[in-house]
Amino acid sequence: MNLKSFETNLENVKKLTPEVYKDSMNITIPFFILHRKIFEHGDKFLKKNFLLNQSELDILSTLYYKAENNFTMSPTDLYDVMFFSSGGMTKVLKKLEQKEYIKRIDNILDKRSKLVQLTNLGKDITKKSLKQIVELEDKYFDKLDKEEQKLLNKLLLKALS
Repeated sequence: MNLKSFETNLENVKKLTPEVYKDSMNITIPFFILHRKIFEHGDKFLKKNFLLNQSELDILSTLYYKAENNFTMSPTDLYDVMFFSSGGMTKVLKKLEQKEYIKRIDNILDKRSKLVQLTNLGKDITKKSLKQIVELEDKYFDKLDKEEQKLLNKLLLKALS
């Protein structure tokens, strides 16, 4: 949706269903449009350049940053952090294991389960892909000067609280 369509659609909501219209729609709709653009652009970029999708990168980066120094977590801890179902998590973990970005290791505390550990190849691909994804995302916000970026950050954090 382009900006002109957004403005027209919002005016139509206001005119045709005033009981539905809220001023906050001037924020939420562009926010969702921006989120979708960034997500879709990032997903295409990851698939083309790294043969990864957003979910796979999310798991790799979670293992890299949240698993302390050993880059290892249980699948349960991973899907608790990631908001994945256990079935969805299992599917993504299998793909990452086939790509040799993670490996399953014995859990010394619970012999019935295996832990998920980031491999050296997984660490490398995580760093490379994250660096480029952040550069891609940065292009969406470089239209704002540093003060505007700080203000936007402050306002978003306030809305989240």
